[in-house]
Amino acid sequence: MHSLKKKILDLFAQHKHEKSPEAEANLILFNTFRRKYPVQKYSDLFTERAATKFPLTAEIEAEAMKMAEERVKGIPLQHITGNQFFFEHDYSVNSHVLIPRQETEILISQVLEYGKKVWKGTSFRFAELGLGSGILSAEILFHFKNSIGLASEVSPQAIALARQNLDQVVGIGNWEDRFSIIEPGDTHIGFEIFEDYRPMDLIVSNPPYVSVNDDIEAEVLRHEPHTALFPMLGAANEGEKENPNFFYESFLHHHKKILKPDGIAFFEVPHERAQAIEHEFKNAGFSRVSLVSDLTGRSRVLVAQK
Repeated sequence: MHSLKKKILDLFAQHKHEKSPEAEANLILFNTFRRKYPVQKYSDLFTERAATKFPLTAEIEAEAMKMAEERVKGIPLQHITGNQFFFEHDYSVNSHVLIPRQETEILISQVLEYGKKVWKGTSFRFAELGLGSGILSAEILFHFKNSIGLASEVSPQAIALARQNLDQVVGIGNWEDRFSIIEPGDTHIGFEIFEDYRPMDLIVSNPPYVSVNDDIEAEVLRHEPHTALFPMLGAANEGEKENPNFFYESFLHHHKKILKPDGIAFFEVPHERAQAIEHEFKNAGFSRVSLVSDLTGRSRVLVAQK
């Protein structure tokens, strides 16, 4: 076990891969071993009895080294392993969706904290713009058995993966009767897509909000879907001016029709423009608007209540 980990770390060092090499080596080992053995967490692999319980095979070593070789080529680790742990569950991930991030755990934590205080065992309706891998809606449906949801998603490939994650987290047959997915068919369609449905108690969204002027990692630009990063993808080619706040403005334009009078909305926001977005929400007449910071102290989640 330790010798295989050293091989992975040596490969990382050889290619000057310095992005959390220790943690990534552990994740590679965890994902390769758990495909053969009932490994619960990667610390299980480094106990005194690990070599006996989970013997290293040539097949496991070859798979682990293949993953490490793909990683030093710049492929995101989550795309190599096919999964990412988010909040309380292990989610399937591929190149058609954003990789779940720690910042978004703050968003869902705020939603669940509020929901447990206000709705408890009662039924409520929610809508999510930008379903992606399904992590937000899946956690809501899992924690609130009486919730009824609706989500929009422009990518058919993302919808297919979200359905798979909903099956894994909520359970096959346990979500179809209380959750629907609609396809806008156009990246220019925002929150108006929910106007034909009854007003919601809750709106939640981690919408595309990246600007071409933002500092974006090269790995993200190369491997993650641009439709999930940039609002109104294609606007520049059509002669339209870039608007990274497009979906926040869309919500403010349509919120009276899609959110109940006592409803609440939770958004992930870009820290660079968080205060400006907060200002727009306050001007829209919400009784309570606040920002929640991430672990780095940057404003990351906006909460707006009527």
